[in-house]
Amino acid sequence: MRMSKINFHFCTILIIGSSATLWAVYETKFLMPLVWLSLLSIWIIFSAPAEFKMLLRRFSQIGFLLAVVSLLQIIFRRQGDVLLSIKGFALIFSGGFREAILLWIRYMIIFMLAYIFAQVSVFEFLLFLNKIRISLQFSLLLLTTLKFIPFIFNEAKKGLWAIRFRGIDIRRLSIKGKYITFRKLLMPLLYRGIHYASFSSIALELRGYGTVDRVKIYQAYPLKTLDFCVLTVVLIINLCGIFVL
Repeated sequence: MRMSKINFHFCTILIIGSSATLWAVYETKFLMPLVWLSLLSIWIIFSAPAEFKMLLRRFSQIGFLLAVVSLLQIIFRRQGDVLLSIKGFALIFSGGFREAILLWIRYMIIFMLAYIFAQVSVFEFLLFLNKIRISLQFSLLLLTTLKFIPFIFNEAKKGLWAIRFRGIDIRRLSIKGKYITFRKLLMPLLYRGIHYASFSSIALELRGYGTVDRVKIYQAYPLKTLDFCVLTVVLIINLCGIFVL
């Protein structure tokens, strides 16, 4: 489902994503990562509320892994004030608790940004690359690669479903059984990938790939008034985070 209610320029989305990622990765306090998490959540809720629920369900699928990593952060990071102790033995420190919460916030921001960037159409991405004078060869190669990754993922998912329909529970197999099963899964996946790549190669050649260095696409792709407003807000948020907070 495409986020049609808020259709930003790719440059705007790129700047928003870069700002949110930098604050999420390098900030050691809660405020700025929470601000960006809230803004991204409001964006997705306003543009596609049904997709936001699906996004949370998908994020919950990696919840167990994040819980384990968070627990390791709490146990082994012994910095800051003691928050919990049993019989004089300190168990939880403020530093470990802070890093565990930041870990969840960072992953949620990255998860939401991945969804937002996935909604950008291939043609808009091609227009953006063309406007910043990226060669057609590199643009088509990059776009083909980006389309190839979901294809491999979907084909692998189909193979796993086919294995489950045959009554095989991969989790109950031995290490040798898992190796044999995944080897049988990867071989047809490899053949389908080569088949897809060959047709993509023919399509690129028919579109002039390799004949010219750069093709000018004569279609306007300007920043809109909404883009300038959003970029101004992003600039203000970043400046407040740097100089005020």
